[in-house]
Amino acid sequence: MSHFTTVKTVIRDLELLQETLRQLHYNFQVGERLPIRGFAGSRQYGQVVINTGSRYDIGFQQQADQTYQVCADWWGVEGNTPIRQHSFLEELNRTYAHQAVRKQVLEEGYIIEEERVLDNGEIEMVVCENF
Repeated sequence: MSHFTTVKTVIRDLELLQETLRQLHYNFQVGERLPIRGFAGSRQYGQVVINTGSRYDIGFQQQADQTYQVCADWWGVEGNTPIRQHSFLEELNRTYAHQAVRKQVLEEGYIIEEERVLDNGEIEMVVCENF
């Protein structure tokens, strides 16, 4: 019996996804059809797979609309690692969004003067024009 759960995200940029995972210190692989391990040897396949240090992986599967959905056997991941689905997705989405904003700001020629993480976890960024 498979316990895989998929979660649709707004992640579209593979390079930003990789940078996000590096920033969050996850060990991952990138490829065309990588196995995402689940309960009792069950498998799904994805383009990015995080090795959680257990028999259960967290994967990212590219969809027809070019977004990536998160796929994992969360029962196994949560039961065998300190990773929790809700906090993982929250941190992933926040960090990915931060990376996307940084990329856009720099591409448009602005300079990032200051960045800080607020007590509530939000990131405040001060930018100015590049004269």
